[in-house]
Amino acid sequence: MTSKRFPPFRLSAALLVCCAVLHAVAAEGQDTLRDAAAGTKASLAAPADESAAEQKDSEDLFLDEYMKYQMNLLKNWKLRVFASGTWRYDSNVFLRNTNVQSDDMWSLRPGFQYSYGDEKAKMQLLADYNAQFNFYDKFSQQNSLNQYLSMTFNYRMQKTSFKLTGIFNQVTGGDLDVGGQAQRINFTPQLQVMYEVSEKVRVGLTGQLQQTHYNALISSTTWRFGLFADYAFSPRFRLGVQFNEMVQEIQQSGTQTGQDYLVRLEYEASKKLAITGSGGVHFLHTLSAGDATLPVGMVGVKYAVGPKTSLYANVYARAQNSPSLSGQYFQSEGVLFGIQQQLGTKLSVGADFGYDFSQYHTYLAGVASSRQDHVRFMRPWMKYTLHRHLSLEVFYQHTTNDSSGRGAQPFVRDLVGAGLTSSW
Repeated sequence: MTSKRFPPFRLSAALLVCCAVLHAVAAEGQDTLRDAAAGTKASLAAPADESAAEQKDSEDLFLDEYMKYQMNLLKNWKLRVFASGTWRYDSNVFLRNTNVQSDDMWSLRPGFQYSYGDEKAKMQLLADYNAQFNFYDKFSQQNSLNQYLSMTFNYRMQKTSFKLTGIFNQVTGGDLDVGGQAQRINFTPQLQVMYEVSEKVRVGLTGQLQQTHYNALISSTTWRFGLFADYAFSPRFRLGVQFNEMVQEIQQSGTQTGQDYLVRLEYEASKKLAITGSGGVHFLHTLSAGDATLPVGMVGVKYAVGPKTSLYANVYARAQNSPSLSGQYFQSEGVLFGIQQQLGTKLSVGADFGYDFSQYHTYLAGVASSRQDHVRFMRPWMKYTLHRHLSLEVFYQHTTNDSSGRGAQPFVRDLVGAGLTSSW
């Protein structure tokens, strides 16, 4: 039995049009609107912007610049540490449609950012880690420690380069699929080996492990191995193709396999406009429910309207295992977009918006799946730099999930919060 499934909201064609990073949300393109709307990172205030100008006399400014210059001569590494305290009001802690419960959450977050080398160095290392201690006023049983770690290691030779990336998140918080608070661990290492055949042609191999573990729910492990080739039509425009082989192990559902056929795009039209990502189709072979053809990819655009104004958008499509419904997965297609405006030297304001449509399907014959989620998201925010090492961030977030069908989890949720972050 073979079937082709394309959800009503067809974004597969749009995948070749527009990516950007949500303010204080994204992590190497892993997050989508469903992740942002869950609000687990919404209480994380951003570190102070060291580029913000302080009111200093000319002698102090000269001494600062001179010290920075001398330090750069002595080392090619940089360490930035920070700590923040945040408050958040949550109108619907457990993401429910009835018996809605609200609470205040207080968070303490220490962390660091470390870099060694730069994009031209033979060896480069980037690391970003923070631990978030959460404390609830009424529901103290929900107190938790969330951890976020991302690392990138680059090793470059004359024609061959190696890139190893890794993301580790340990989170207790809202989950749209589960419809409530859930404990999960996400671990995603990825290796890329690339060879420059000529000035215009490059080829490479990729390997990725994506492991998602849910406490007392359904966990999954996915392996992807790929080949790619890119051609540079100009220094600013590169187009390529990629093929991935996928194997997925899912609790209670067995082994699923699949293939990705992707078009890769890198386009820097100017210093103001950049488009990058990949998009195509995924052929999924389920254990006993037949085959499915699904759109897959993440492509986007970032546009600097002016020196203080930027626009960004992110279009994505992907399939994910359901941690709450046995034998089922959901195909998500969504769009995120936003604007950021700098007002003066200390104040920045912005807003992010998005829509996500998720259609549930089954891995196993005899398992009924009828759930659909329509998620709408908006998040206006404001960031004020009190000092070059101290910043204040205020936000409001509204999320609506019009969920229907078997296992539906509809809800409406409002978050209001503020965070104070010191970095040095």
